[in-house]
Amino acid sequence: MKKIPPGAEASNVLVGELEFLEQPVVAFVRLCPAVLLNGLAEVPITTRFLFILLGPLGKGPQYHEIGRSIATLMTDEVFHDVAYKAKDRNDLVAGIDEFLDQVTVLPPGEWDPSIRIEPPKNVPSQEKRKVPPLPNGDLGEAEEPGGHGGPELQRTGRFFGGFFMDIKRKAPHYLSDYTDALSLQCLASFLFLYCACMSPVITFGGLLGEATEGRISAIESLFGASMTGIAYSLFAGQPLTILGSTGPVLVFEKILFKFCK
Repeated sequence: MKKIPPGAEASNVLVGELEFLEQPVVAFVRLCPAVLLNGLAEVPITTRFLFILLGPLGKGPQYHEIGRSIATLMTDEVFHDVAYKAKDRNDLVAGIDEFLDQVTVLPPGEWDPSIRIEPPKNVPSQEKRKVPPLPNGDLGEAEEPGGHGGPELQRTGRFFGGFFMDIKRKAPHYLSDYTDALSLQCLASFLFLYCACMSPVITFGGLLGEATEGRISAIESLFGASMTGIAYSLFAGQPLTILGSTGPVLVFEKILFKFCK
């Protein structure tokens, strides 16, 4: 019992033969909640799953192999999760198919106990098996003609109809565009953007002051960058773009100053 992890549950596989049965009867039962069935499991832990197979006489070895296969299935990590979450028979069948796709099988005539089969160099990841595969072929969903445009892009027949519909769609989010900036998580972004914008403006402002004899210096550069940045962030379609002084602007201002002088 010390080696059994806490919260472990048992899966019991029961197979047998009955004289009065004409065809096999199979039941896969998931108990909710798990029940302690005395004398059924080898260790006194609760039972979650029961697999019962009863059939007519004469096929006992086949029933035994089926039970052994089910017990092997329940030891697989992925099928174990499928059994816990399955809602109908199709889910269980899909789990069995997935197990058969990944299992390694040796034909009986080729198995030699004296030969040791080396394990694979890389054990396949169980997490990849839990990701459902992409469906093949057509899903039966016909694509609508005319692209995937939303209602705000449809023709309304009214003057600026699409513009007003787009405003109505965006109106519930206008306030949050500003209130989200009050979050403490944005503080680091504020400091980074402040330093990233201030450094080139002050640097090129000093160079502009030397090139224009002090007429356009760091103060004017800060004022111009702040005004254009605020206007662009409020009215542009992409407010993440940063506007500021650059080398070509410095060259242009220097040439323009000499020309005007």
